[in-house]
Formats: sequence, structure tokens, C-alpha cells
Amino acid sequence: MRRYAVLVVGILVALGCARLGLWQLDRLSQRRAQNRLYQTRLELPVLALPSAIDSLPLDSLGWRRVVAHGVYDFEREVVVVGRSVQGTPAVYVVTPLILAGGRGVLVERGWVYSPDARAVELSALRESDTAEVEGVLLQPALSRRFEIANSSWPVFVPSDDPAVLAPLYPYPLLEVVLRRTGPAGGSAGELRPISLPELSEGPHLSYAVQWFSFAVIALVGSAILYRRTSPRRGSDA
Repeated sequence: MRRYAVLVVGILVALGCARLGLWQLDRLSQRRAQNRLYQTRLELPVLALPSAIDSLPLDSLGWRRVVAHGVYDFEREVVVVGRSVQGTPAVYVVTPLILAGGRGVLVERGWVYSPDARAVELSALRESDTAEVEGVLLQPALSRRFEIANSSWPVFVPSDDPAVLAPLYPYPLLEVVLRRTGPAGGSAGELRPISLPELSEGPHLSYAVQWFSFAVIALVGSAILYRRTSPRRGSDA
């Protein structure tokens, strides 16, 4: 009976590993479809803010190229801490741009070197208040909610998620962030453009190969154990 139990356990383990491998392949397919969608959106005509916000659904704005006209609110800036750019400790400088109609959008103006990935001299990074910003709209990834230690400006946060930061502002914020890709207006000190997120396929394929390998190992291993525990024939005795 124990001989067959070895086979049963091996088959069950192999089936579980194979199921996980198929799940990773499904995740890979979803990631590829998402990347194609984002790449297609990047190739669409440039939208103008704020008019595009009123004419298109929010979930269709991610990865769209836009040009926004407004006035920077330098008194209510956000510093995204703990960033690393090509191995360099850095912070992201995020400034709300007040659009026509009174709504604001958080603009990721750029990154700057910071020895502790926190300290930054914002006054040296200011530019013209009235701005025309070229960039790409990004929808913040789902992340853990965080608490803001104090409401004095600037605020230092691990993420510029508008859903978390909106209560700090006296005007409504759009639920997307604008990552600037065009040139800065006026003097912006040492600000450097923040690259767009890489449209990679992630580790799903390698994970799938691993799970399928585990499935094969479980089958082969259980078969070997089954043969080794087989009863010997009477002639051998």
C-alpha cells in the first residue's frame, strides 16, 4: 500500500506544480496584453488637459501622452523619498499644477540626487509658475496606504498616490499623476527626467519553467521510489 501512496503523492504534487505553472503563463499573457495596450496608448495623439479629463473615462487615461497648461503650486510640493535611479540615492520632486477650472494634477517634475534619499533643497529647483507641461499620465499602482506624519509643506512620502494626498489640498486632485517628459520651464536646478516604467514581461516565464520542472521532478522521483520499494520475486529470495 505504501508503494502506491508514493505514486499518489507524487502525482498530486506534480498536478499542483503544473497548475501553478499554468497560472504563471496566464499572468505572462496578461502582462503582455497590458504592455501592448500601454504601447498603443503611447502612440495615440497627444491629449490636452484639462479638456481630455471631461471627455474620456479615467481608466483610459493611463499611459496617454498629454500637454497640460496651468500654474504650479510650489507652496504645496511633495517629495517622494527612498528612490534609487541607476543605483543613485534620489528623491522625486512632485508639484501640483492647477489647471483651468480649479482642479490640480500632481506633476512628477523630475528626480534629484540626495545622499540620504530624503534631503533636498526645493527652492533651488523652482521654475516659472505658469507652465506648459508635456508628459505621460500614469495611474498609481495599488500600494499599501501610508500615514503622513504632519501636514506642513513640503510633505515627505513614499508614494505620490493622489488618493492619499488629496485630503491635504484645498482643491480637487486628478486621480492620475503626470510624469513630465518634456523640458523644464525656466530654471529647474539639477532636476532630471524620470524614466517611464519599463514595459517588461516580469519573471512569470521563469517562474512557470520552475514550476513545470518541479512537476517533472515529482513524477520522476515518485516513480523511482515506487520501483525501489517493489517486492522482490521469490527466485531472488
